[in-house]
Amino acid sequence: MTLFELQAWLGHRSPETTQHYVKISPNKLVKAYGDAGYFERNVRTIEVLVDRGAVTSGAAATGETWQYYDLGHGWCTYTFFEQC
Repeated sequence: MTLFELQAWLGHRSPETTQHYVKISPNKLVKAYGDAGYFERNVRTIEVLVDRGAVTSGAAATGETWQYYDLGHGWCTYTFFEQC
């Protein structure tokens, strides 16, 4: 039963009233995500190459590039790698 169906069945005027009585446990939430296929559809792994030399020498603190994102078609150094 959806929240709105439950709201109508209980005779509540607003969804907030119904939500007050409905508690979703973390286990139930994980099951719902699993049943919806959320985890299978939203698996996104990005490999990151870290330049240890730049980090240990302190060059990274001065702004030198030290992270390289592998997007499958080359390396990107832009922090918001989805724009590469």
